[in-house]
Amino acid sequence: MPKISKKGKKSLLIIVFSLILVICAVVANYFSLLLVKTENLSSSLSSPSFDIYLLSSAKSQVKNEALTSSPDFQKNNEGGYVWENDNYYHVISSAYLNKNDAILVQNSIASNNTKSEIITINFQSYILLGNFDNDENKILTKALSCPIDFYKEIFDIAISLDTAVYNEISARMAVNNYHNTLSSLVDNFILLFENVNNDNITKLGELLQNMKSVSQKLCSGILLNNNQTYSSLLKYRYMEVLEMFYKFLNN
Repeated sequence: MPKISKKGKKSLLIIVFSLILVICAVVANYFSLLLVKTENLSSSLSSPSFDIYLLSSAKSQVKNEALTSSPDFQKNNEGGYVWENDNYYHVISSAYLNKNDAILVQNSIASNNTKSEIITINFQSYILLGNFDNDENKILTKALSCPIDFYKEIFDIAISLDTAVYNEISARMAVNNYHNTLSSLVDNFILLFENVNNDNITKLGELLQNMKSVSQKLCSGILLNNNQTYSSLLKYRYMEVLEMFYKFLNN
């Protein structure tokens, strides 16, 4: 077997080293392209987790009994929404993100010899997995926070009405303004994901459409009974959306 001269060995090493450099450059370029391709994608999005404190004015183990008593509370600006919890049907006056606010209201009505109960409802985070581009990421992030945003917006309008910051006309205008914002989000969501085959996104879209329907009912201003006040209707509708979202998370 012929021996390789020192000069030949040196040339061979140069060739091998050059090949290694080429391979490294190709691999580095591949990963750089991969990073560019995926840098705007998100693999996990989630809704905020939170607790809601429901102020229960009455309860019964018979649903129809709770529903029958509901209008008596609705004429006094209470939501009168019937929510089932621990085998009881509670007639909910209002709902609060801050427990201290619920306690303050409870203490206030207790001075009138009115008994009430605070119920804590936990809303877990809903996690949505997938590769989403920037536009999808923005819409999905807004969609996932939409239920709590609905509650906050309508709660603020109800408080403003109860404290005379708004009169009923300005409260209705505020509701209409928020409905336009919500409708725009829902329409953009449906348009962006109409051809996406993803059960979780489809489920989220159905929730948004149901929320839009509740918002439309609120905009109509049609009361549930002749004695109900508009303030009561506001609270009833945000409770409706809260329960809708709670069932979405737990079904």
